[in-house]
Amino acid sequence: MFREKFTLDKAYFRECFDESLPLSDRAKPKYPLLVFLIVLATLSWVVVKNQYLASFLALMAVLEVVAFVYRKPWWVARQMLSRAAGSLVVLDMDNDGIKAVNPYKQYQFLWSEIVAAEQTDKGVVLKTKRGMQYISRAAISQQAFDFILEKTKI
Repeated sequence: MFREKFTLDKAYFRECFDESLPLSDRAKPKYPLLVFLIVLATLSWVVVKNQYLASFLALMAVLEVVAFVYRKPWWVARQMLSRAAGSLVVLDMDNDGIKAVNPYKQYQFLWSEIVAAEQTDKGVVLKTKRGMQYISRAAISQQAFDFILEKTKI
Protein backbone atom coordinates (compact mmCIF):
# COMPACT_ATOMS: atom_id res chain seq x y z
CA MET A 1 0.00 0.00 0.00
CA PHE A 2 2.79 2.42 0.95
CA ARG A 3 6.48 2.11 0.10
CA GLU A 4 8.89 4.64 1.59
CA LYS A 5 12.67 4.89 1.40
CA PHE A 6 15.12 6.70 3.65
CA THR A 7 18.79 6.58 4.62
CA LEU A 8 20.13 5.70 8.05
CA ASP A 9 22.39 8.69 8.61
CA LYS A 10 23.68 10.52 11.66
CA ALA A 11 20.77 13.00 11.69
CA TYR A 12 18.26 10.13 11.64
CA PHE A 13 20.04 8.34 14.50
CA ARG A 14 20.15 11.53 16.60
CA GLU A 15 16.44 12.12 16.03
CA CYS A 16 15.72 8.49 16.85
CA PHE A 17 17.57 8.76 20.15
CA ASP A 18 16.01 12.11 21.13
CA GLU A 19 12.47 11.03 20.36
CA SER A 20 12.74 7.53 21.87
CA LEU A 21 14.58 8.36 25.10
CA PRO A 22 11.64 9.88 27.02
CA LEU A 23 9.67 6.67 26.40
CA SER A 24 12.56 4.43 27.43
CA ASP A 25 13.45 3.01 30.83
CA ARG A 26 16.93 4.53 30.41
CA ALA A 27 15.82 8.12 30.76
CA LYS A 28 17.03 8.33 34.38
CA PRO A 29 20.38 7.46 35.92
CA LYS A 30 20.74 4.20 37.82
CA TYR A 31 20.52 5.81 41.25
CA PRO A 32 20.43 2.55 43.24
CA LEU A 33 23.63 1.37 41.54
CA LEU A 34 25.37 4.70 42.20
CA VAL A 35 24.37 4.69 45.88
CA PHE A 36 25.45 1.06 46.20
CA LEU A 37 28.88 1.74 44.68
CA ILE A 38 29.44 4.84 46.84
CA VAL A 39 28.41 2.99 50.01
CA LEU A 40 30.72 0.08 49.14
CA ALA A 41 33.57 2.49 48.40
CA THR A 42 33.04 4.23 51.74
CA LEU A 43 32.89 0.93 53.63
CA SER A 44 36.03 -0.25 51.85
CA TRP A 45 37.83 2.93 52.83
CA VAL A 46 36.65 3.13 56.45
CA VAL A 47 35.99 -0.43 57.63
CA VAL A 48 38.22 -2.62 55.47
CA LYS A 49 40.85 0.11 55.07
CA ASN A 50 41.56 -0.97 51.52
CA GLN A 51 42.16 2.23 49.58
CA TYR A 52 42.65 0.43 46.26
CA LEU A 53 39.26 -1.27 46.45
CA ALA A 54 37.62 1.98 47.61
CA SER A 55 39.21 3.89 44.72
CA PHE A 56 38.13 1.25 42.23
CA LEU A 57 34.51 1.33 43.44
CA ALA A 58 34.46 5.13 43.44
CA LEU A 59 35.81 5.17 39.89
CA MET A 60 33.11 2.69 38.87
CA ALA A 61 30.49 5.15 40.18
CA VAL A 62 32.15 8.00 38.27
CA LEU A 63 32.26 5.86 35.13
CA GLU A 64 28.53 5.15 35.49
CA VAL A 65 27.83 8.90 35.70
CA VAL A 66 30.00 9.58 32.64
CA ALA A 67 28.24 6.80 30.72
CA PHE A 68 24.89 8.39 31.55
CA VAL A 69 25.97 11.91 30.60
CA TYR A 70 27.45 10.81 27.26
CA ARG A 71 24.87 8.14 26.39
CA LYS A 72 23.60 9.95 23.27
CA PRO A 73 26.98 10.46 21.54
CA TRP A 74 27.99 6.93 22.52
CA TRP A 75 24.76 5.42 21.11
CA VAL A 76 24.95 7.48 17.89
CA ALA A 77 28.64 6.57 17.44
CA ARG A 78 27.83 2.86 17.84
CA GLN A 79 25.06 3.15 15.26
CA MET A 80 27.35 5.02 12.86
CA LEU A 81 29.99 2.28 13.22
CA SER A 82 27.45 -0.42 12.43
CA ARG A 83 27.37 -1.73 8.90
CA ALA A 84 23.77 -0.53 8.50
CA ALA A 85 24.85 3.13 8.79
CA GLY A 86 24.39 4.95 5.51
CA SER A 87 22.27 2.19 4.03
CA LEU A 88 18.92 2.67 2.34
CA VAL A 89 15.89 1.42 4.25
CA VAL A 90 12.79 0.36 2.33
CA LEU A 91 9.68 0.57 4.48
CA ASP A 92 6.58 -1.27 3.24
CA MET A 93 3.28 -0.67 5.00
CA ASP A 94 0.08 -2.52 4.23
CA ASN A 95 -3.00 -3.84 6.04
CA ASP A 96 -0.92 -6.62 7.64
CA GLY A 97 1.82 -4.49 9.18
CA ILE A 98 5.15 -2.77 8.58
CA LYS A 99 8.15 -4.39 6.97
CA ALA A 100 11.53 -2.67 6.90
CA VAL A 101 14.42 -3.97 4.83
CA ASN A 102 17.96 -2.75 4.34
CA PRO A 103 20.94 -4.70 3.00
CA TYR A 104 21.93 -5.82 6.51
CA LYS A 105 18.76 -6.28 8.51
CA GLN A 106 15.07 -6.69 8.12
CA TYR A 107 12.17 -6.72 10.51
CA GLN A 108 8.44 -6.95 10.35
CA PHE A 109 5.79 -5.81 12.79
CA LEU A 110 2.24 -6.98 12.40
CA TRP A 111 -0.31 -4.43 13.55
CA SER A 112 -1.53 -6.96 16.12
CA GLU A 113 1.99 -7.16 17.65
CA ILE A 114 2.13 -3.43 18.35
CA VAL A 115 1.05 -2.88 21.95
CA ALA A 116 1.43 0.90 21.96
CA ALA A 117 2.17 3.72 19.56
CA GLU A 118 3.42 7.01 20.95
CA GLN A 119 3.35 10.00 18.65
CA THR A 120 6.22 12.40 19.26
CA ASP A 121 6.94 15.84 17.85
CA LYS A 122 8.95 14.39 14.96
CA GLY A 123 7.60 10.88 14.45
CA VAL A 124 6.11 7.85 16.11
CA VAL A 125 7.52 5.22 18.47
CA LEU A 126 6.02 1.77 18.01
CA LYS A 127 6.26 -0.50 21.05
CA THR A 128 6.11 -4.27 20.78
CA LYS A 129 7.01 -7.06 23.16
CA ARG A 130 10.42 -7.20 21.43
CA GLY A 131 11.22 -3.53 21.94
CA MET A 132 10.69 -0.12 20.40
CA GLN A 133 11.03 1.10 16.83
CA TYR A 134 11.07 4.76 15.85
CA ILE A 135 9.80 6.04 12.50
CA SER A 136 10.51 9.64 11.60
CA ARG A 137 7.79 11.78 10.07
CA ALA A 138 10.45 13.39 7.85
CA ALA A 139 11.44 10.01 6.38
CA ILE A 140 7.97 9.08 5.12
CA SER A 141 5.07 10.78 3.39
CA GLN A 142 2.25 12.37 5.38
CA GLN A 143 -0.22 9.79 4.00
CA ALA A 144 1.97 6.93 5.21
CA PHE A 145 2.38 8.58 8.61
CA ASP A 146 -1.38 9.03 8.94
CA PHE A 147 -1.85 5.39 7.91
CA ILE A 148 0.47 4.25 10.71
CA LEU A 149 -1.39 6.38 13.26
CA GLU A 150 -4.74 5.03 12.09
CA LYS A 151 -3.61 1.39 12.20
CA THR A 152 -2.03 1.73 15.65
CA LYS A 153 -4.99 3.25 17.45
CA ILE A 154 -5.29 1.07 20.51
